[in-house]
Amino acid sequence: MKYFKIAAMVSAMAFITPLSTIKAHDAFDHSSPEQLLNAARVKAMQDTALGFLATLTDDQRARVMTSLENNAARTSWSNLPVIMAPRSGMAVTEMTSAQRSALHAMMAAAFSSQGYLKTTTSIWHEDVLRGISANLIAAMPDEDPRKARFKTIIESYDSEKFYVSVFGDPETQNWGWMVTGHHYAANFTIADGKIAFMPLFLGANPQTVPQGRYAGWRILQHEADRALALMKSLGPSQLETAVIADAVDRTVFAGPGNRAGYAAQVGLKASSLEPLQLRLLRDVIDEYIGNASDEAAKRQRKAIEEDGLGNLYFAWWGPTGDPAARYMFRIHGPSILIDYVRESSPDGGFNHVHSIARDPSNDYGSQWLKLHYDEAHQD
Repeated sequence: MKYFKIAAMVSAMAFITPLSTIKAHDAFDHSSPEQLLNAARVKAMQDTALGFLATLTDDQRARVMTSLENNAARTSWSNLPVIMAPRSGMAVTEMTSAQRSALHAMMAAAFSSQGYLKTTTSIWHEDVLRGISANLIAAMPDEDPRKARFKTIIESYDSEKFYVSVFGDPETQNWGWMVTGHHYAANFTIADGKIAFMPLFLGANPQTVPQGRYAGWRILQHEADRALALMKSLGPSQLETAVIADAVDRTVFAGPGNRAGYAAQVGLKASSLEPLQLRLLRDVIDEYIGNASDEAAKRQRKAIEEDGLGNLYFAWWGPTGDPAARYMFRIHGPSILIDYVRESSPDGGFNHVHSIARDPSNDYGSQWLKLHYDEAHQD
């Protein structure tokens, strides 16, 4: 592997690799602009991953890199604070400025501009959560038995407590990377020139910052707004089918290891939607798959369409008329699973969200790689 030959600054520029540099052995039809663009994207992801690895010491590289077949490492992500669910790989807090820059080049090459800004804001938001939590803890009486435990937990609310792993060798056809920490897990896989980008978990607490310097900042708002627009368009009989229960069932959220929670499709089948309603459903899906590069998003969108849009299901748990209430929605098809849930927050409300996009048939690129990844369940 030629990591030492690749300078981080050069690899950070790989995103602008000319299409003319794509070689014939990349196995793409050069008469197709779409295939050329996909090949350029894969090349950019490869170069920036190699550029990141080139900045690491031998010891760091040994901790970051493992095989695609390493089930424990590939599924070692969580929405929980790091102190409650230790991660594998290398933490940002250990990285030099050059290494951090190379890491962000790798991430920017994989995400769309929307996805890069949305997901990195989720990482940055941990510092906001830490500040809010520190103020709450300071106001607690010293004799409160929870105070010491909370002081320990907030050490995990830190934009530097995120971990990166690279799976396989980016110089080969099959490889991937993961970045994970509290409220965050991004997984990208390259398999023979195809890009998989799920599971992708994002969360935020508070979802909308209530006061202070960052008052009004909100994360994962468009996902909720688009789903609420779809809900408002449904007629009485459609709502009766879409709403599964008047309260959220926490056991069904499609987190790590919870395949049983989405074993069956439930709710309102998209084949019963009006044309405008179907467009609103697609808008929710596009908000999620639009986080990946255009090339990866188009492939995922094509898979969903080939499954048949009418075979998608939309389901809702909880109140339907209060955007600030605790609710959850799901979109579920053979090639897409989206869950979004509002959770309890320290203010007594539900200003705290968890959201995930999965591909039930191809998480971690498993279908393309012909591998099986078995996630450990987390409470």
